[in-house]
Amino acid sequence: MRLFTFVMLFSALLSGCSSNVKLAGQNVSNVDSNVDIDKSATIAVVPSKEGDDLTNKRYIPDIINALKERGFTNVSDSQNNPDYHLSVNFTSEETTETKKVPVFNNERNIPYTVCHRNPSTDARTCVTRYRQFMEPIVSGYDKVETPTKVYTFQYKLTDKKNKLILDSSNTVVHPTCSKWKMFEFLAKETIARANFNDPVDKPYSVEMKQDYNCQ
Repeated sequence: MRLFTFVMLFSALLSGCSSNVKLAGQNVSNVDSNVDIDKSATIAVVPSKEGDDLTNKRYIPDIINALKERGFTNVSDSQNNPDYHLSVNFTSEETTETKKVPVFNNERNIPYTVCHRNPSTDARTCVTRYRQFMEPIVSGYDKVETPTKVYTFQYKLTDKKNKLILDSSNTVVHPTCSKWKMFEFLAKETIARANFNDPVDKPYSVEMKQDYNCQ
C-alpha cells in the first residue's frame, strides 16, 4: 500500500458529505498469472480470521453481488468443498496529511524608480515607488497538518490446497465520511475494479452521484 500516493491524490480533490462527494484511493493487487479462474468455479466468501468478524460479515452480501455482476455464477457465503475461498478483511486507521500551503500578503513590494528631468534647469529628480497589487501575492509557504482517515479492504483468494492465488489491498481516503459507508463503497467498487489476470498498482478517484450521502 502506498499511503503517501493516495493521500496526496486525495488532497487534490474537493470533498463533501452531502453531494458531489469525491473519493480517492489506491488499488494494489498481485495474482498468480498461471491460474485461470473459471467464472463457473465455486467460490466461498468468508470473513478473514485476522479482522473484526462482525464488520467483515456485514459486507459479504455486497461482495457476492459484485462478483456475480462480474460474471461469477457460483458464489456464496457457504459452499461445500468450494474451488476457492475468498477471505475478506476491512480495517481503518487515522493518519495525518502534511502539505505545503501558500502564504499571501498585500504589502507593498517590488520597488521601481521613476526619474524626471527639468527641461529648464536640466536637473534630474528620481523617486522610488512600490508596486501595489490588487490581488494577494504569495510571500512564502507554510506546512499544514490535516487529520484524515484511511479505509482498507483486503481480500485473498486461495484454492483447495490453500495456495494463494490473488492478494489485493484497496484503500479509500476521506476525513469525515462514515466508516460503514466507506466499507460499503470499497466492497462494491473494489470488486468492480478487480483484475483477476494481471498485477495492479494504481490510484483512482470517483465522483459520486449528486444525492450520495456518506454519513
